[in-house]
Amino acid sequence: MFAVLNGHAHAEPDWTYVGSKVNAETGSRRTETYNTTLIGLTKLRDGSAFLDPTAVDFKRWRQQRRGAMPPYSIFVK
Repeated sequence: MFAVLNGHAHAEPDWTYVGSKVNAETGSRRTETYNTTLIGLTKLRDGSAFLDPTAVDFKRWRQQRRGAMPPYSIFVK
């Protein structure tokens, strides 16, 4: 299962740009970094393939989404 995540340049992105740092001594730059928003994280969690409900209490996870919950979501009751 794969989630389609909107890029950070999209009007309503699922990722936020964090940036990268330059090492002042060597001039090397770290890899560009992005974090998922709650909507993006919910999309990824919807498509979880292997989740042991006896080990993970996913009912406590916060959710945020645009549109309807997909029928394959782990949050469907």
